[in-house]
Amino acid sequence: MPLIRINCPEGSLTPKQKSQLAPLLIDALMRQEVDPVTEAGKEGTLCFFNEAATHNCFPGGKQAQGAWWVVELFADAGFFNQKRRDAAQLAVGKAFVTVLGDDGTSMDWGGLHVAPSYLKRLYCLMIEIPEGSWGAGGRTVSALEIAKIAGTDQNKGRFDELVENTRLLKAARVS
Repeated sequence: MPLIRINCPEGSLTPKQKSQLAPLLIDALMRQEVDPVTEAGKEGTLCFFNEAATHNCFPGGKQAQGAWWVVELFADAGFFNQKRRDAAQLAVGKAFVTVLGDDGTSMDWGGLHVAPSYLKRLYCLMIEIPEGSWGAGGRTVSALEIAKIAGTDQNKGRFDELVENTRLLKAARVS
């Protein structure tokens, strides 16, 4: 039951690009959250684009010139470890390259190699919702309940990982 929000200046993606990008982003997140990706999991994933008027966009403190994107991936924290976060980040970048193409450019940016160069303007934030803070249907829903709805429980190893992560997160939570 994750949520994906893409913030960008208006006109930085065409309607066709948005319709191509949305399922790729859902897949990028779902592969790390549920595994296997199920129809129930995909149907429960919200993906929407927030387009801001360019006169309201100031990357680097300057009026926006060109496209940039902030992709926010919201999911219950129990589903992730660093390996899964890294894989989701990589998949988001690949989704943009699939839709926007590889223009052959590359650059070094603070010790990072970025290719194509436009990916320098792609930011992806993993926003992990603490256990006990996700709600659906007018009530709190646990990671384990989400897993059963989305089908994570079909993969015993993945479900066991979720159970352990959730246990550790609950134990570390102050309230």
